[in-house]
Amino acid sequence: MKHTRPPASGPAAVRGPRSGPLARTLRGLATALVGPDPSPGETAATLVSAAAGAALAVGACLAAGLPAAATAVTGVVALDFFGGAAATSTAAAKRRYHAPGRAFRHHLGFVALHVQPFALALFVPGFDWWTATALYLLALGCAAAVGLAPLPLRPPVAFCATATGSAAALLLLPVPDALSWLAPVMLVKLLLGHMLPGAARGAAERGAHGTEEGRPGGEA
Repeated sequence: MKHTRPPASGPAAVRGPRSGPLARTLRGLATALVGPDPSPGETAATLVSAAAGAALAVGACLAAGLPAAATAVTGVVALDFFGGAAATSTAAAKRRYHAPGRAFRHHLGFVALHVQPFALALFVPGFDWWTATALYLLALGCAAAVGLAPLPLRPPVAFCATATGSAAALLLLPVPDALSWLAPVMLVKLLLGHMLPGAARGAAERGAHGTEEGRPGGEA
């Protein structure tokens, strides 16, 4: 007897027509920018944030009459920071950066890699090395405070550090007007976005805690 294979159904059937080279390239780009298997909405929010932030930053540089090299470097940094502020808050990014096995040292290492303030000090007139160093150490110290806080306290600690750190940078550091966005956006990306584990890990840990309570000898 001849058997016929039933038609494909479910996600495989949906992905079938979209498995061409262009679709694979776009999915790979979205994964690189946002995280594994990002939703279209997550990708769109990241791209809109990156483009809008870069446009605002470049416009501010042009209005201030900054040199072309300073404007270009500022635009690249803004593209990363504004886009990253949206990307690091997504569930896709949480799956990448807060997967099992990722520890405090990994999260702080990610923050330590953000040396963009020094690139700006190299190219942007009026943004000196001391300011870049202070902003870099501010972000690193705040990230350490968030990462070392107990899990239930990390969100309020992150918001506290972002609010007070942004205010301190705006009030105390000599930053050119064209870069006034830098400290707040950098702290939003690194503290509110990257350092917070998100709902997925919190739910998993709450579920594990609940399971432990339900076992004989667990908490009452």
